[in-house]
Amino acid sequence: MHVATTIRNFLAKNYLISLLVLWSTLISASVTSNLYQNHRDTVAKAKIEARTIFRHNIAYRKWSTMHGGIYTKITEKNKDNPHLLYNIAGQQNEVAFEIIDPSQVTRQAYEVLHNQAPNLAAISHTVSLDHQRTADPYDQPDEWEANGLRTLEAGELEETSTITTINNAPYLRLLMPYIVDRGCFTCHGHEFTIGNVRGGMSVAVPMQPYYETAVQTERTTIITHILLWFLGCVAIIKFSNAFKRYRSTIMESEKKFRIVSEFAYNIEYWLGKDQRLIFISPSCQELTGYTPNELISNPEMLELMIYPEDRYAYRLLITNDDSHSFTTPPLRITTKNGQERWVTHTVTPIYADGEYLGRRGSCVDVTEQKKLEKQLAQSKQLECLGQFAGGIAHDFNNVLGSINTFAHLLREEIKDTNKDAEEYIKYIKIATKLGKNLTSNLLSFGKNQLIETKKTSLRKIITDISDILKSLVDESFHYTFNLTEDDLEITADPHQLEQILINLCTNARDAMPGGGDITISTRNLLLNTPFEGSLETVPQDHYMVLEVKDSGHGIKPENIKKICEPFFTTKSSSKGTGLGLSIIFNIVKQHKAFMNVESTVNQGTTFSIFMKTNGHHFLSDSPHQDLSDTPPLSSPPDKENTPLPMAAAKLPSHSKTVLVADDDELIRSALQIYLEHLGYQVLLAENGKTAIRSFLDSQDSIDLVILDVIMPHRNGREVYDIIRKNNKLTPVLFVSGDTGHILSDDMIRNEQLNFLQKPIDFETFSTTIARLTGKV
Repeated sequence: MHVATTIRNFLAKNYLISLLVLWSTLISASVTSNLYQNHRDTVAKAKIEARTIFRHNIAYRKWSTMHGGIYTKITEKNKDNPHLLYNIAGQQNEVAFEIIDPSQVTRQAYEVLHNQAPNLAAISHTVSLDHQRTADPYDQPDEWEANGLRTLEAGELEETSTITTINNAPYLRLLMPYIVDRGCFTCHGHEFTIGNVRGGMSVAVPMQPYYETAVQTERTTIITHILLWFLGCVAIIKFSNAFKRYRSTIMESEKKFRIVSEFAYNIEYWLGKDQRLIFISPSCQELTGYTPNELISNPEMLELMIYPEDRYAYRLLITNDDSHSFTTPPLRITTKNGQERWVTHTVTPIYADGEYLGRRGSCVDVTEQKKLEKQLAQSKQLECLGQFAGGIAHDFNNVLGSINTFAHLLREEIKDTNKDAEEYIKYIKIATKLGKNLTSNLLSFGKNQLIETKKTSLRKIITDISDILKSLVDESFHYTFNLTEDDLEITADPHQLEQILINLCTNARDAMPGGGDITISTRNLLLNTPFEGSLETVPQDHYMVLEVKDSGHGIKPENIKKICEPFFTTKSSSKGTGLGLSIIFNIVKQHKAFMNVESTVNQGTTFSIFMKTNGHHFLSDSPHQDLSDTPPLSSPPDKENTPLPMAAAKLPSHSKTVLVADDDELIRSALQIYLEHLGYQVLLAENGKTAIRSFLDSQDSIDLVILDVIMPHRNGREVYDIIRKNNKLTPVLFVSGDTGHILSDDMIRNEQLNFLQKPIDFETFSTTIARLTGKV
């Protein structure tokens, strides 16, 4: 069936070639048939001549027998005739006569004929299988004649023939039997039986004259067929061109109607005077899943597939008596396979010569348009929310920075005097850390957060943040830390990875309302081939892998691909915004890393982060500790083992001067107190313009400039550029919670700018300013 269809399609597309091949085949078959028939006719004509020669021989044999034989003078050729009946002596001339046997007559006659025309004369002689035992002058048969005589005597054939070569010339040989009749008794007496075969006559007719005539006939046949083939090809080509034009016209017309029917407005349909569906285009099946026959046989389906709350608009449309076209707003329909799609209906009354014929309807699929509208609205929402988030993060970071600074200073003031107060301060610092994570989420969402990468390790990051992770959950949750000893170095922003850990652990907590297990693992992975993950493909490379596993309700397979989309969430509106995993994925991409998720419903979920490593082991200053055994936060800290960043960084007083420019008064005051506590002299500026004036007035005595990025009158970048024009040596440190696109990662990296993210980590801050001012 498939082969027949393929052949039919090929012939339809290549009908000109097909017709030419068919015509050529017919002409070739005709030529072959004619040439074959001509050859058969040539042989048949030669056989007719051979039979005629045989019959002539039989005729004059019978004539000779009828008259009692032929008598002739005795010569060298005719003497000692064994069948001599009479010997007549001439009375006057003394001439002697004797009878001539018919076989001798045949032989002698054909000798004369052969002498006259050696190449054209037939050859004839009598042969017999009993030529040695009979007195008749029969010739000895050759092999072919002997076989033929046996066949003839057996009565199987009346004659036998063949084409052969005699003296290098083609001949037709024919062998026919001598059948004994009553006349034979005249010479032979009664030694034979009437009807028996008594030898036969072998006749050889030259074929050359017939072949020459046949060649002329063949030449005429071939030329005629060539001419006929040529004329036929010309006719076929002309017909094909005409047919092609005709077919093109038909196809163009059909194409126009098909396009109008199948593609214009997606679906075209016609409602009769009685509102019954008369026609609907085949394109309805692609949109609705229903075939035209299904809708025509059940015309109510056209309305029933519309959502109930949208049907009223459709009914108004098809019952409106106005002669103008009307279009519905987008309506929702349910397709045959249960999908939701959006369509618009346009209905126009049809009149012909003033007679109402019905309504022409057009149904257009606007599902993609609705999706784009939704995406556009979401994009605008994201843009507005991002700008809003960036602004909030900037102000909130300033507040957190102030709280963190004063908490740090307060801890130094009450150190070793009030254990409960120290514990409370620790909780304050954890709260500021969580607050920093929140602002980091906002900045990541607003795309304003810069990453400060350095060489670190997953073990160090997890160890540093373990207390905060434990503070996220209550006693119904159990943490397990499986951190590899093969701790390789990675290049990353530790605060951003801490943010990933906090978000993943928060999601794990929310996935287990009744409590459960959270396992944080690291491992060393060398991928020799790409790994096809559920979210993306992880290329071959050397990685350190961070895994966070929970024993929660899991993620449905159909939601795996959507979990990193903004605002996608399976939580209730009071428990999630759908931004957490989107933020995590953005951070992963900022680090040129990869993320994968594996989940089984009602068993749990594992998130994996693949961070590239250079293969070097990370050298940590602190010994490894078993995080699973660390005391809960309610226990008082071990003062002897807990380093105090402020105390470690405090230096003796020197005459170094630091200019601090920040538009937030709390930040300025906090930094002033902290820097003075470290032994620095501090100049303050509340905006960019004041900072420029203060630096130009005292640049010879200023050893370090600390700049906020976003400030009124002149931002931090503008202040930096003016400082560099006047002084290229004074170090500058940018400190900001939100760069507002004023500084980028590439800018900081390429220009080797010094930058710290708010809220400030005071150990890093004190070390950095000591390095920049040369107090180390």
